[in-house]
Amino acid sequence: MLQGLRKKLSPLNTVVWTQFLSAFSDNLNFFLVVGMVNRQEVDNPDGVVTYIQMAILCAYVLLAPLVGAFADKKAKSRVLLLGNALKSVGILLLLFGVPPVLCYFFVGIGAVVYSPGKYGILSELTKSEGELLRANAWVEGSTIFAILTGTVAGGLLAANSDLPAILVCLFIYLLSLAMTLLIPAKAGNPNIDYKKSAGQFFSDMTILFRNPRGKFSLLGTSAFWVTAAVLRIALIAWLPVNLGIEDTDEQSMIIGATAFGVVVSAVLIPKLVPEGKLYRSFFYGIVMVASVMAASFTHHVAFTVSLLFITGVMGGIFLIPLNTMLQEEGKTAIGSGRTIAVQNFVENAITVVGLGIYLFLTEMDMSVNWAVIGMGCVLTLFLLYLSTQFGTIRATYSRKETT
Repeated sequence: MLQGLRKKLSPLNTVVWTQFLSAFSDNLNFFLVVGMVNRQEVDNPDGVVTYIQMAILCAYVLLAPLVGAFADKKAKSRVLLLGNALKSVGILLLLFGVPPVLCYFFVGIGAVVYSPGKYGILSELTKSEGELLRANAWVEGSTIFAILTGTVAGGLLAANSDLPAILVCLFIYLLSLAMTLLIPAKAGNPNIDYKKSAGQFFSDMTILFRNPRGKFSLLGTSAFWVTAAVLRIALIAWLPVNLGIEDTDEQSMIIGATAFGVVVSAVLIPKLVPEGKLYRSFFYGIVMVASVMAASFTHHVAFTVSLLFITGVMGGIFLIPLNTMLQEEGKTAIGSGRTIAVQNFVENAITVVGLGIYLFLTEMDMSVNWAVIGMGCVLTLFLLYLSTQFGTIRATYSRKETT
């Protein structure tokens, strides 16, 4: 059976499907958490969900110095397999009554192992920036489609009971794990020393931040993910207040509008952000932040969904070219796996800080609307700084074209 599937699916298509399945369960997890917390009737469910999300992100931050070296030393298809196995164990622990924060910290460990393999393998399967951009668009598009469908499925499954969502989530992780066996196991670099590589981690970070395009893309992708993390949690508290929507299935469908927008962005990117001019994605980030801030003051479902859709489209056009830029620069400078490890550390450290700021604002009795506006102002500062780097980035592309 595996041989038959291997003949029908190219290695790149297999990576796309593997990523889709794993990301589907990752996002089904979120509403599984929301459903579990709501049924426990805690005093501050929004805060509890935020802490659980932060537990996952902390796994990224703590393990980042090691996983990049691991991904470069081992075959990246086997790295994907191990990541899915660890995620499966984390979900399985829920069936034995282990506290959700500990379970999701374990899921986070699986995610942090999985991520360098997912992005690192793309540079092995492509031969140019154009091919890598298209591969990123497919992977990010499938990931966001997984966010869309996983979010909706999570809302439906977690509405009344935890068990169906846990079992479906576990099954899909195992299916994704099985598909990694179809991806060719290209040997990594066996000479990599973990202790030495962990010591080099912060040197790697320095190298990428000294690279104009590396710094621009790292800060840009971080701005996207902190927006996504805060928006997803804020909407759970915001939808009952502004729109009177309390059911997790309805909430998941509305939040899914953002994910659908990112799916659409994958089609538009080649036309709007052409190869060789990836820096143009910056302008779409400005519209993304503006849409988030505008959505916080709407009181009509149709208008809210429209703004969330626009947020997704603009966010996708902002994110995917920046990911491509970083992978191109990092592959040459420090290696693909180590680049993604640095990216994970920076993005998730900034996202933890962002969630901490959001949590602080809400615990100070600030309304969720103004808490989102406050986060929007923080993100605006990100974009203002990136605007000061725009001329340098454009100049580096101009020099690249003339050489």
